Amino acid sequence: MNKNTREEYLETLYKLSKRKDRELVKTGEIAEAMGFSPPSVTEVLSVLDEDGFIKYSPYQGAKLTGKGLEEGKRIVRTHRVLEVFLFEYFSLDKDEVHEKACEMEHIFDIEMIDTMCERLGAVSKCPHGNDIPSCDKEECPVEDSER
Repeated sequence: MNKNTREEYLETLYKLSKRKDRELVKTGEIAEAMGFSPPSVTEVLSVLDEDGFIKYSPYQGAKLTGKGLEEGKRIVRTHRVLEVFLFEYFSLDKDEVHEKACEMEHIFDIEMIDTMCERLGAVSKCPHGNDIPSCDKEECPVEDSER
């Protein structure tokens, strides 16, 4: 599995588990959110399970492990900080910033994103109003409920 595919799945699992306020996310929910068929999602979930990012139980769903939760949070943070950057500095509309951030989120490392966040004034919400997860610094300027 390539890096971008893994990251897209972990990002989706992270967002669904936060939105649903539960750890276990059903295969059908993931398939619907990503626009894929349940059988193709099942294949990827099995690989993510083997790689230690999730615990997957057929017919029950998937749960992020500590490793998967950390990676999912990093991807969501990266995506949302990039959305703010693109919105503020390039005056793109909300749909455009989402699409561009999806393309860019796979190439920025977390140190760059943390610096970008600080320079943007420690933003806590993306242009769509979604929370930006805090960084892992001891004194993160972004306060959220996920720390």
